[in-house]
Amino acid sequence: MVLPRYKGMHIEDERLYPLLERYLAGETSARDAEIVREWLAEDAAHAQILADLRLIKHVAHDTPPPTSVDAAWKQAVKTLGLGRKSQVLRRLLMVALATAAVLIAVIGGGRVLRRAPQWKEYATAPAQRMVIRLQDGTQVTIAPKSRVRYTADFGRAHRDLYLDGEAYFQVAPDFQRPLRVHTAGSVTEDLGTAFVVTAYADQVATEVVVTEGRVSLSRAETTSPAVVLGLRDLGRLEATGRATVRRGVDVDRYLAWTKGVLAFDGRPLSEVMPALERWYNVEIRLSDSALGARRLTATFQNEPIDLVLKRIALTLGMRVERREGSVFLLRNGS
Repeated sequence: MVLPRYKGMHIEDERLYPLLERYLAGETSARDAEIVREWLAEDAAHAQILADLRLIKHVAHDTPPPTSVDAAWKQAVKTLGLGRKSQVLRRLLMVALATAAVLIAVIGGGRVLRRAPQWKEYATAPAQRMVIRLQDGTQVTIAPKSRVRYTADFGRAHRDLYLDGEAYFQVAPDFQRPLRVHTAGSVTEDLGTAFVVTAYADQVATEVVVTEGRVSLSRAETTSPAVVLGLRDLGRLEATGRATVRRGVDVDRYLAWTKGVLAFDGRPLSEVMPALERWYNVEIRLSDSALGARRLTATFQNEPIDLVLKRIALTLGMRVERREGSVFLLRNGS
């Protein structure tokens, strides 16, 4: 069964929605979190399904009354662009809606379905960067292959942003309305600061680097304690909820991409490759997965990808081959 809005994405198992719900709540095991990340990486459009579930989850906070299912279904059909009401499709969506527990609010004694908020979105393609200024004065620099979204009422009652990928936030102060950056597994709250958030779907952890002031970093959709990060702190939050902090990092390296420079400081090659792929819109493969553990310290500025790969190969004792539209990094002598 294929939803019109999700053409090409088959919903194969009713367990999908509860799994995504647990993922949004930060309650998955390490293995389940890996399953979700693999699913997201299969198709860029899969992120839209996750975004829609997150949207449903934030539409309202009241538990729907027992008689609200039919009304909820009719509104969901209209909002998500579904066709006729098949029993299988109805059951799948009801699992998602019931799990999120957000559909109907009782206002003044009458049952009213809250309207979904209108969203604004900025997205970059591979090898593209973008700088936007929000209505509150906050400036956001968006890295390649990333997306920033927010509702049309941003800056009035709240300042909540939703990030897929990487972005640098230079936050305009507003002590009554702190700015919050939501990713699939974390929430970073501004305490008067500037910071970088990195949360691509293929990452095992969300990373936050503070360049000014302080931020708090916590798991999404939970009440677990937040980790407070200060100037030159690097916070990592894994899908399991485990948080680590490195003090005194070189923030210039983490900001280099905002100026068109790629800088790596002892990064495993397995983490370097996705960054290069996003930056240069090229597919890079390793002939041996063990090569991914080799660490790279290097800086690249306006260099063509062929030269970048040659430098990496020379530094790490490897060689480069191109075949079948991909670039391969191989061991010397193999």
